[in-house]
Amino acid sequence: MPVETQQPTELPPYRAILVVDVKDFSGRKSRYHEKITREIPLIMENAFVRCGHAELWREGIGGTTGDGYFRILDPIYLPYLLNPFLGALQDELVEQNSMAPGEYGNLRMRVSLSVGPVTDSGEDLLGDGNGATRIEAHRILDSHPVRDILDRSADVTRVAAIVSPRVYEDAVLSGYAAEEAGEYVEVETQVKTFQGRAYLRVPKPSGRLLREGFVVRKPEGTEVEENESRAPATVDAPSIQFHGSSKYQSGAGVVHGGMHIGDSYAGGPDDDR
Repeated sequence: MPVETQQPTELPPYRAILVVDVKDFSGRKSRYHEKITREIPLIMENAFVRCGHAELWREGIGGTTGDGYFRILDPIYLPYLLNPFLGALQDELVEQNSMAPGEYGNLRMRVSLSVGPVTDSGEDLLGDGNGATRIEAHRILDSHPVRDILDRSADVTRVAAIVSPRVYEDAVLSGYAAEEAGEYVEVETQVKTFQGRAYLRVPKPSGRLLREGFVVRKPEGTEVEENESRAPATVDAPSIQFHGSSKYQSGAGVVHGGMHIGDSYAGGPDDDR
């Protein structure tokens, strides 16, 4: 039987992928889940407006992950997704939580940011929106280092972000994000079969973070693989179908953002969130 010879093909277009999710989503009563899911993209949109970049929300495309939301944008906007967006999201959550006390309130978010090739035919194909970059964004969001930031900080810390090495190099070290490299802390991440470096960014550190730093060194012999101890529920990035037209169209404030997310979410509520 002849062996099929693979031929080179065009590289998919580069995209910036922003993903957020809510800490302890599944620990809240089920009656609040739908409302929180609907509020997440509105909070994100408000944060973009707050920092003076409402156009990024209008130009991007996105969709729900159940306990979070993802956004795919032109990579030229990558620096703005770090600065001023992360700080604006921190401020927006502080304001939102002051207006929604109790179990429904007190929202705290993890944020991940990655950049790289993502399939995007512009023809509403089912496989659009996939690629290793998409998987990386979801995996680092589920990793222990960024989860631990919110576990060891006080409620005043509303946002814990983690970014890929490519984001750190292209937007931070380059100077385009107008942030100091020292504001980021390098960590090792391991979730399921994914393993690699990433960088933590916390707009407002508090609690034990101020005493212990962003990373707590474990004694030798106590390391446990995250995929065994935490069993994160996030699955590989699903097939996505763009509905209607070109790449960067989305209805502001609409949870699904004009996208169809196959039969499963790109993430989902974990027991420890």
